[in-house]
Amino acid sequence: MGDDFFKAAVNNLNLGVCFLDKNKKITYWNGGAENLTGFSEKDIMGKKFGLAKEECPIAATLLDGSQRETEAHIKHKDGKKVHVSVRVTPIRDGNEQITGVSVMFHDISSQMVLINKVKELERSASYDFLTKLPNRRLFERNLLARFEEMQRHNRAFGVAFIDIDNFKSINDNYGHDIGDLVLQMVARRLETVLRPYDILGRWGGEEFVVLVPGVSKEQLHSISNRLRIAVESASIFTAGNVLKVTVSIGATLSKQEDTIQSIIKRADSLMYQSKMSGKNAVTIEVKN
Repeated sequence: MGDDFFKAAVNNLNLGVCFLDKNKKITYWNGGAENLTGFSEKDIMGKKFGLAKEECPIAATLLDGSQRETEAHIKHKDGKKVHVSVRVTPIRDGNEQITGVSVMFHDISSQMVLINKVKELERSASYDFLTKLPNRRLFERNLLARFEEMQRHNRAFGVAFIDIDNFKSINDNYGHDIGDLVLQMVARRLETVLRPYDILGRWGGEEFVVLVPGVSKEQLHSISNRLRIAVESASIFTAGNVLKVTVSIGATLSKQEDTIQSIIKRADSLMYQSKMSGKNAVTIEVKN
């Protein structure tokens, strides 16, 4: 079997194959490469070939002789970018000197679309659609991580349970669309108070929860009160009216014997104490 047979076989692969010299100029270009890029052998021969990456694997392989596999973008003749998986292998002469590289690449655009869809599904399963906050499931995972850290390092953390006051009357008087706007507004206002490492989540309905690591009783009370004030000072406009809302908050520090259920139940009970005391209030309890 001669060179023509092997060239025909390589040309029929659904795989881009090209050879480059030490100056990254193309010396061979198969039919698969033409199909993937739109550039014919006549278009491309003798021209430089590059990959849209911060560190070009071709240049690196020419320098150190190591084979590399990566993902990159190549530019199609019509201007679009094609997402490809690439393998770069050094070509050596009889004296083991690097004379160029072979580059094999194939289109993974459809795979990337699928991967992105899976990531979006994973995100939608972990985040609340309306407020874009972590949902109950994701919040509980973060809470569990904090419990494990507390067990290892004896580091207490705070949890604040937040409920929008009189939310049912908002839905009844203004409709659920306005109710949704209120939920979004409250979420954004709460976020403005929190530190980068605090975690705010939507527990369900008009309820929110905050995980506050590394705080004392005084700090937890201060943060909780700032959360209350942030909501109290906000408003939305609807049908010519200014609509303001308040929240009731219960906050507690973790205890060594706590579980996810017990700390949430305690914070929830403290929140109801705030409701009973007239709403728009903070009630706090700390570990003994």
